[in-house]
This record gives sequence, C-alpha cells and structure tokens, in this order.
Amino acid sequence: MDYEMLGKRIRDERLLLRLTIEQLAEMVNKSTNYIGQIERNDGKPSLETVVDIANALGTTVDSLLADSLDKYRDDKLVQEIETFLYPMDEYGKQFILDVIKRYSYYHKKRLEDHAE
Repeated sequence: MDYEMLGKRIRDERLLLRLTIEQLAEMVNKSTNYIGQIERNDGKPSLETVVDIANALGTTVDSLLADSLDKYRDDKLVQEIETFLYPMDEYGKQFILDVIKRYSYYHKKRLEDHAE
C-alpha cells in the first residue's frame, strides 16, 4: 500500500473541505497527532480508520487508495473523471450514472446488431 499517497490524498481532501486536522480528528474520534502522522506518512492507519476518514471526508476508500489499486493507477481518464465526480452532489452523481447506463445499454445493443 502506498501510505505516502494515502496521506497526501487525505490531506488534499481535508483541505478541499477546509477542515483543520483538529476537525477531522474529532470527526473520526482520533487524536490530531495521529491524523497528522497519517498525512505525513509517519503512521499507518488500519482499514477501519481509513473507512472512517473516507466517510468523514465524503469520499470513498477507493479514491483514497487509488494509488495502491493497480487497475486505476495508469488510467488517466478514470482519474480525470474522478476529479469531477467526487465533489458532485447526489443528484449530479445519479444523473451521470444514468448517462453511463444508457450509453452502455445502447453501445452493447449496437455491437450486438453489428454481430448479426
């Protein structure tokens, strides 16, 4: 696991939300010192702590661990899409999901029609 990038992503998300280390620490019931250690790569959080931090930041564990997940590491398009998706409200995310589902359905249908 890339703990350095995990800490950087946590810090970036926290700053994006304009939260202090103290505020994030309070939200996840951890000490400010421990959150600082995680962000500086001086501490290795448990999976439970990573989940708690992701929930507090309104993001996903996948997003925080993206640098440790091989399938997303080199996919620049997925990374760019993520930057737009995560800050969206639920309505926007649902809209994008509907568009993707429709595209997938019609694209699959078109491929099937051409195969016949």
